[in-house]
Amino acid sequence: MAGNIILILGGTREAIEIACDLEQIENTTVITSLAGVTRSPRLPKGKVRYGGFGGKEGLFDYLIREKITLVIDATHPFAEKITKNACEASKRANIPLLHFSRKPWTKTAQDKWYEVENSKAAASTLTQKDFEGAKNVFLTIGRKDVNCFYSINTKQFFVRSIEPVKELACFDNMKWIQGRGPFTFQDEYTFFKEHSIDCLVAKNSGGYASHPKINVARFLGVPVVLVQQPKSINVKKIYDREALTAFVSHHLSGRLNNRARSS
Repeated sequence: MAGNIILILGGTREAIEIACDLEQIENTTVITSLAGVTRSPRLPKGKVRYGGFGGKEGLFDYLIREKITLVIDATHPFAEKITKNACEASKRANIPLLHFSRKPWTKTAQDKWYEVENSKAAASTLTQKDFEGAKNVFLTIGRKDVNCFYSINTKQFFVRSIEPVKELACFDNMKWIQGRGPFTFQDEYTFFKEHSIDCLVAKNSGGYASHPKINVARFLGVPVVLVQQPKSINVKKIYDREALTAFVSHHLSGRLNNRARSS
């Protein structure tokens, strides 16, 4: 590979869009890294690598070995571990790092939000008096955190994902439903009605792709227990895709000009 080599830490819809944008930049190779959890993921333009790096040390080695010019962290807002590893590895390798993230959703006067710090707090909230009447809960907090809700036997939980969550079969209060987004307002409205959803538990992942369920909850007057984005990693985030593309293009053109002058 010659010229600029950009590594995108992906796994989100936005990462696919960013890869498409950056592929248009002259003399630039784009590599998107996917964790490999989903068996048939939507693939971005450019090159794709699968699997983890082996922690911050493995990521550092990859950056050096592949002569990466720029790293863009476009992972899920709740992917704290990879973001932390990206910060440490890129700093050690002296490679610029940009963090692209979805802007968190903001509450309106019509929303019935109960904002909590993490999934454990969300589970605890469901046991409070305000939620005694809630029987059918749409649980959209990711497969890793579902175990926080196993012990709540007074409610029926609906978990939707691309791949089956095998552990759910062991619990009568958990029902898995297959589905691949993005979902429209009508999709979510139908889901809420078919399953008599009277409570939504979600992560404030921001962006537009998963916002329809929030709109449907607002429309139907359904309460939402919303896990807020983590604040443990203090990084400056870019929320505008066009601004990111413009910045990267300007940064790389300046780098190439400096290289030409020094040769």
